[in-house]
Amino acid sequence: MIVLFSHQKGGVGKSTVAINFAYQIQKKYKDTAILDLDSQHSAILFNQLRKGESLPTIKCVTQNDINLGEFLSHYKADKSNLLIIDSGGYDSDINRTALIKADIIITPVGISQIEIFGLQKFRKILKDASEALDIKIKTNVLLNNVDSRSKSKLKDLKEYIKEKPNYFNLLNTTLYSRADYKNSYGDGLTVKEYNKKGQAQEEIKEFTKEIYKLLNN
Repeated sequence: MIVLFSHQKGGVGKSTVAINFAYQIQKKYKDTAILDLDSQHSAILFNQLRKGESLPTIKCVTQNDINLGEFLSHYKADKSNLLIIDSGGYDSDINRTALIKADIIITPVGISQIEIFGLQKFRKILKDASEALDIKIKTNVLLNNVDSRSKSKLKDLKEYIKEKPNYFNLLNTTLYSRADYKNSYGDGLTVKEYNKKGQAQEEIKEFTKEIYKLLNN
Protein backbone atom coordinates (compact mmCIF):
# COMPACT_ATOMS: atom_id res chain seq x y z
CA MET A 1 0.00 0.00 0.00
CA ILE A 2 1.07 3.58 -0.63
CA VAL A 3 0.26 6.46 1.72
CA LEU A 4 1.14 9.85 0.26
CA PHE A 5 1.53 13.00 2.31
CA SER A 6 0.96 15.67 -0.30
CA HIS A 7 0.32 19.40 -0.62
CA GLN A 8 1.52 21.95 -3.16
CA LYS A 9 2.39 24.23 -0.23
CA GLY A 10 5.43 23.77 1.97
CA GLY A 11 5.58 24.25 5.72
CA VAL A 12 2.33 22.44 6.53
CA GLY A 13 3.95 19.68 8.59
CA LYS A 14 3.95 16.85 6.04
CA SER A 15 7.37 15.54 7.05
CA THR A 16 6.79 15.63 10.80
CA VAL A 17 3.48 13.80 10.55
CA ALA A 18 4.78 11.32 7.95
CA ILE A 19 7.78 10.38 10.11
CA ASN A 20 5.75 9.88 13.27
CA PHE A 21 3.09 7.95 11.36
CA ALA A 22 5.72 5.67 9.80
CA TYR A 23 7.25 4.67 13.12
CA GLN A 24 3.83 4.26 14.75
CA ILE A 25 2.48 1.93 12.06
CA GLN A 26 5.58 0.03 10.89
CA LYS A 27 5.02 -3.10 12.97
CA LYS A 28 1.76 -3.81 11.17
CA TYR A 29 3.59 -4.42 7.87
CA LYS A 30 6.22 -6.85 6.60
CA ASP A 31 8.06 -4.13 4.71
CA THR A 32 7.76 -0.42 5.56
CA ALA A 33 9.69 2.32 3.76
CA ILE A 34 9.70 6.09 3.34
CA LEU A 35 10.25 7.79 -0.02
CA ASP A 36 11.52 11.30 0.71
CA LEU A 37 10.64 13.66 -2.15
CA ASP A 38 10.86 16.80 -0.03
CA SER A 39 13.69 19.13 -1.07
CA GLN A 40 14.65 19.56 2.60
CA HIS A 41 14.92 15.75 3.02
CA SER A 42 13.59 15.88 6.57
CA ALA A 43 13.00 12.11 6.69
CA ILE A 44 16.54 11.36 5.50
CA LEU A 45 17.98 13.75 8.09
CA PHE A 46 15.82 12.16 10.79
CA ASN A 47 17.29 8.76 9.88
CA GLN A 48 20.79 10.19 10.16
CA LEU A 49 20.01 11.56 13.62
CA ARG A 50 18.75 8.15 14.71
CA LYS A 51 21.78 6.35 13.31
CA GLY A 52 24.01 8.77 15.21
CA GLU A 53 22.25 7.73 18.43
CA SER A 54 22.28 4.00 17.49
CA LEU A 55 18.47 3.97 17.27
CA PRO A 56 16.54 1.67 14.88
CA THR A 57 15.54 3.21 11.58
CA ILE A 58 13.03 2.68 8.79
CA LYS A 59 14.32 2.28 5.23
CA CYS A 60 14.31 5.77 3.71
CA VAL A 61 15.24 6.61 0.11
CA THR A 62 15.15 9.51 -2.35
CA GLN A 63 14.12 9.36 -6.01
CA ASN A 64 17.81 9.17 -6.96
CA ASP A 65 18.18 5.86 -5.10
CA ILE A 66 15.45 3.97 -6.96
CA ASN A 67 13.71 3.13 -10.20
CA LEU A 68 10.47 4.96 -9.40
CA GLY A 69 8.12 2.75 -11.42
CA GLU A 70 9.47 -0.51 -10.03
CA PHE A 71 9.64 0.85 -6.49
CA LEU A 72 6.02 2.04 -6.50
CA SER A 73 4.85 -1.24 -8.04
CA HIS A 74 6.39 -3.19 -5.15
CA TYR A 75 4.05 -1.45 -2.71
CA LYS A 76 0.99 -0.55 -4.77
CA ALA A 77 -2.16 -2.33 -3.51
CA ASP A 78 -0.06 -4.87 -1.55
CA LYS A 79 -1.54 -4.99 1.95
CA SER A 80 1.53 -6.66 3.44
CA ASN A 81 3.89 -3.81 2.47
CA LEU A 82 3.64 -0.08 3.15
CA LEU A 83 5.32 2.84 1.42
CA ILE A 84 4.99 6.30 2.95
CA ILE A 85 5.77 9.14 0.55
CA ASP A 86 6.71 12.57 1.84
CA SER A 87 6.17 14.70 -1.25
CA GLY A 88 7.68 18.08 -1.95
CA GLY A 89 5.75 21.28 -1.31
CA TYR A 90 5.42 22.07 -5.01
CA ASP A 91 3.75 20.77 -8.15
CA SER A 92 5.91 18.51 -10.33
CA ASP A 93 5.72 15.45 -12.56
CA ILE A 94 7.03 13.12 -9.85
CA ASN A 95 4.60 14.49 -7.27
CA ARG A 96 1.72 14.01 -9.72
CA THR A 97 2.89 10.44 -10.37
CA ALA A 98 2.73 9.85 -6.63
CA LEU A 99 -0.80 11.31 -6.55
CA ILE A 100 -1.92 8.84 -9.20
CA LYS A 101 -0.28 5.79 -7.61
CA ALA A 102 -1.20 6.42 -3.98
CA ASP A 103 -3.79 4.25 -2.27
CA ILE A 104 -4.44 7.04 0.26
CA ILE A 105 -3.51 10.73 0.08
CA ILE A 106 -3.19 12.86 3.22
CA THR A 107 -2.96 16.64 3.17
CA PRO A 108 -2.04 18.40 6.44
CA VAL A 109 -3.54 21.88 6.71
CA GLY A 110 -3.36 24.61 9.36
CA ILE A 111 -6.13 27.07 10.13
CA SER A 112 -4.73 30.35 8.79
CA GLN A 113 -6.13 32.12 5.72
CA ILE A 114 -2.95 31.44 3.76
CA GLU A 115 -3.42 27.73 4.46
CA ILE A 116 -6.93 27.92 2.97
CA PHE A 117 -5.54 29.62 -0.15
CA GLY A 118 -2.99 26.81 -0.42
CA LEU A 119 -5.71 24.21 -0.08
CA GLN A 120 -7.69 25.90 -2.86
CA LYS A 121 -4.67 25.66 -5.16
CA PHE A 122 -4.17 22.01 -4.25
CA ARG A 123 -7.82 21.33 -5.02
CA LYS A 124 -7.20 22.60 -8.57
CA ILE A 125 -4.25 20.18 -8.94
CA LEU A 126 -6.48 17.29 -7.84
CA LYS A 127 -9.24 18.44 -10.20
CA ASP A 128 -6.89 18.79 -13.20
CA ALA A 129 -5.26 15.40 -12.56
CA SER A 130 -8.66 13.73 -12.08
CA GLU A 131 -10.03 15.14 -15.33
CA ALA A 132 -6.88 14.38 -17.34
CA LEU A 133 -6.87 10.73 -16.23
CA ASP A 134 -10.65 10.29 -15.99
CA ILE A 135 -10.36 9.06 -12.40
CA LYS A 136 -11.35 10.61 -9.07
CA ILE A 137 -8.36 11.66 -6.99
CA LYS A 138 -9.41 12.66 -3.49
CA THR A 139 -7.33 13.64 -0.48
CA ASN A 140 -7.90 13.15 3.23
CA VAL A 141 -7.44 16.52 4.91
CA LEU A 142 -5.70 16.46 8.29
CA LEU A 143 -6.09 19.53 10.49
CA ASN A 144 -2.55 19.97 11.76
CA ASN A 145 -0.59 22.27 14.08
CA VAL A 146 -3.88 23.70 15.34
CA ASP A 147 -3.99 26.29 18.12
CA SER A 148 -6.60 25.02 20.57
CA ARG A 149 -7.66 28.61 21.31
CA SER A 150 -8.74 29.26 17.69
CA LYS A 151 -12.10 27.50 17.92
CA SER A 152 -13.93 29.86 15.55
CA LYS A 153 -11.28 29.59 12.80
CA LEU A 154 -11.17 25.82 13.25
CA LYS A 155 -14.94 25.60 12.79
CA ASP A 156 -14.81 27.76 9.63
CA LEU A 157 -12.06 25.60 8.10
CA LYS A 158 -13.95 22.39 8.85
CA GLU A 159 -17.04 23.81 7.15
CA TYR A 160 -15.02 24.88 4.10
CA ILE A 161 -13.53 21.39 3.71
CA LYS A 162 -16.87 19.67 4.15
CA GLU A 163 -18.35 21.88 1.41
CA LYS A 164 -15.84 20.39 -1.10
CA PRO A 165 -16.61 16.64 -0.86
CA ASN A 166 -15.58 15.88 -4.45
CA TYR A 167 -11.89 16.27 -3.67
CA PHE A 168 -11.64 16.54 0.14
CA ASN A 169 -12.44 14.15 2.96
CA LEU A 170 -12.01 15.67 6.42
CA LEU A 171 -10.31 13.26 8.81
CA ASN A 172 -11.72 12.90 12.32
CA THR A 173 -8.32 13.33 13.97
CA THR A 174 -6.93 16.79 14.68
CA LEU A 175 -3.26 17.32 15.54
CA TYR A 176 -2.75 20.34 17.78
CA SER A 177 0.29 22.56 18.14
CA ARG A 178 2.60 20.72 20.55
CA ALA A 179 6.21 21.45 21.54
CA ASP A 180 6.89 17.69 21.52
CA TYR A 181 6.93 17.62 17.70
CA LYS A 182 9.78 20.09 17.38
CA ASN A 183 11.70 18.94 20.45
CA SER A 184 11.56 15.25 19.59
CA TYR A 185 12.77 15.68 15.99
CA GLY A 186 15.96 17.41 17.12
CA ASP A 187 16.80 14.36 19.23
CA GLY A 188 16.00 11.88 16.46
CA LEU A 189 12.98 10.65 18.39
CA THR A 190 9.32 10.19 17.58
CA VAL A 191 6.85 11.95 19.88
CA LYS A 192 6.03 8.57 21.40
CA GLU A 193 9.68 7.91 22.24
CA TYR A 194 10.15 11.47 23.48
CA ASN A 195 7.12 11.63 25.77
CA LYS A 196 5.08 8.44 26.16
CA LYS A 197 2.43 10.22 28.22
CA GLY A 198 2.21 13.34 26.06
CA GLN A 199 -0.82 14.56 24.15
CA ALA A 200 1.13 14.61 20.88
CA GLN A 201 1.77 10.86 20.96
CA GLU A 202 -1.90 10.21 21.80
CA GLU A 203 -2.99 12.25 18.78
CA ILE A 204 -0.53 10.46 16.47
CA LYS A 205 -1.83 7.13 17.78
CA GLU A 206 -5.43 8.11 16.98
CA PHE A 207 -4.40 9.42 13.56
CA THR A 208 -2.58 6.16 12.80
CA LYS A 209 -5.63 4.12 13.80
CA GLU A 210 -7.84 6.18 11.49
CA ILE A 211 -5.53 5.78 8.48
CA TYR A 212 -4.97 2.06 9.15
CA LYS A 213 -8.73 1.59 9.10
CA LEU A 214 -8.96 3.40 5.75
CA LEU A 215 -6.16 1.23 4.34
CA ASN A 216 -8.07 -1.91 5.24
CA ASN A 217 -11.51 -0.88 3.98
